[in-house]
Amino acid sequence: MKKLYILPIFAIVLASCSNYFDEHQMDNGNPHPEDIRTGMTYTFSEDDYQAVVKNATNIAKALAADEDSTAYKAFLTIASNKAFNDVASADLYVGALMAEKFPYLDNGTMCDVTYRMLEGKSARIDKFNQASSLTLALADYEAIWNGHGAEYLTASTEAAIPAYLSQKFPTANEGKIMVVTYDFSDNEPESILPFLPYECSVHDILEAKEITEHQFHGTVGFFKPAVAKATGQFYLKDENGVDSILVYSMKDENGGKIWEKAGIAYGDNITIKAFFSNASGEPQLTNAVFVSKSSPSAPVRKAPAAQKLQTKSILYQLTGGNWVEYADDQLKIALALPHEVYQALDATTIANPALTIGTWLRITYPYAAADEVYLVAYNTATGYKADEWVFDGSDFVMTTGYVDESMSFEVKNHQWIANISTYLQAAFVGEGLGKFSIQHVNLDGLSYVWRYQAAYGATASAYVSSVNHRVEDWLISPNIRMKKSVQPQMTYMNAVRYGNTTDNPTWLSVMVTNNFTGDVTTTEWEKLPFPAELPDGSNWTFISSGVYDLSKYNGQTIVIAFRYKTDFDGIEVPSAPTWEIQNLLVAEPSEETDESVD
Repeated sequence: MKKLYILPIFAIVLASCSNYFDEHQMDNGNPHPEDIRTGMTYTFSEDDYQAVVKNATNIAKALAADEDSTAYKAFLTIASNKAFNDVASADLYVGALMAEKFPYLDNGTMCDVTYRMLEGKSARIDKFNQASSLTLALADYEAIWNGHGAEYLTASTEAAIPAYLSQKFPTANEGKIMVVTYDFSDNEPESILPFLPYECSVHDILEAKEITEHQFHGTVGFFKPAVAKATGQFYLKDENGVDSILVYSMKDENGGKIWEKAGIAYGDNITIKAFFSNASGEPQLTNAVFVSKSSPSAPVRKAPAAQKLQTKSILYQLTGGNWVEYADDQLKIALALPHEVYQALDATTIANPALTIGTWLRITYPYAAADEVYLVAYNTATGYKADEWVFDGSDFVMTTGYVDESMSFEVKNHQWIANISTYLQAAFVGEGLGKFSIQHVNLDGLSYVWRYQAAYGATASAYVSSVNHRVEDWLISPNIRMKKSVQPQMTYMNAVRYGNTTDNPTWLSVMVTNNFTGDVTTTEWEKLPFPAELPDGSNWTFISSGVYDLSKYNGQTIVIAFRYKTDFDGIEVPSAPTWEIQNLLVAEPSEETDESVD
């Protein structure tokens, strides 16, 4: 039986490798069948990163300088991080491992290798590494309350926190982040109650006839428009829908006319402060001051209630010289981890944020949408820091700073060589936006400006419902690493419809930076020139952008952005254009490359 199997196999070897024995006998140095593979793929395993660092060829390359060099230290971290990095990059060290794994593959073999890259966490998170914290103490509460309050804050004093931070930290640097922790109560302290107006219904004041200032919430009833606009006189109906009282006059807090300014109309729910009077024989409210068009916005004296305190931690950032609550358009939410999470753990710090905060997010935000980003600041043994979590459609995943990348390798002259001539390629059409992101600066009430359309690619327009909106919206590339670049160039196809030839080159901009902060408004950008053949807006024809020379950024990591901005002071928007982008390529030049953009 063995002969029946051996002979056919031997014949197959002879048929497919007819020159094997000739090469062996002639000592051609290639005593194996020629094996060329294309379309080959390989994905790094956890063990492969250790193998890269143990490879003798790689060790010699990393030691070319010395053991104390940045390059060698970065090389060693490949094993510990199980990922490549900007200094010890895949193009330098993957080839030797591929040669070790596939020693008999011949010239012309092509393989796409997928591996992990330590890209680093979002630039937003870096700001929190220098964050400070302030837990309000007795002296802080006394200063905020002007000595007439309590050891907690209420709705009436929370608004004073920014001004207090400016007073307490007068030399803080722009962009500084502060985590402010304090006790909070829904009830105003008894020490300030005498200084607050009573909250009262129209029914109650008609019964009590108490001549002191009260605060009322009711509905605008019968009024004569001319009289109301001139004197502020109208009837306020109680919420019970039965009682009403004449408001003899109503002004704003500065004594000015308020009717048209606040847009008050019949049936509006409003809040006012006023005094009861019966001087003319008709019950009425005098010296009325307009508070708001809906629920009360000022603190009022209410019936005593059981005191309940909660502990709040709020993020503040010094922006434009003023302390404001931290916010970022790219985040679904940004907050400090609530105090009750620490209480549940009986701890003051978080040791395992991926598990602890991930679990809390799942419980707190059960209806999160896919790809929404949540930033949470939390206390650690060394102070406050922050991390981001992304909802992947089924769970909250902590961003680690690791990304999967692919690079093409080819066997040339019996060596595996990286193809590093293509830095970024995005077709958009039919493929989505990929790793591109969108940052809204001003949507002017719209839901979006930039979006993905499968048939057209990345598209932007501010013309909605027959209105040309004043907006600013950015389409932002991922990091583009050009560490080995020689003459990097960018091209894309674009179409522009509507707008005009005068404004479109101003409103539609291509931007580049080598120091992206994570926020377009705080990043220093270079505006790249448009080619002369920018579409004139008369049709939907796609034309080439021409070639942008990016060689001034050789050896750097850059970000490219497409800015759609019609929000310029003093400029009207007679016709907002539609801009469509396809087939973006950042690469070394090829024979087919067009002439460069001047």
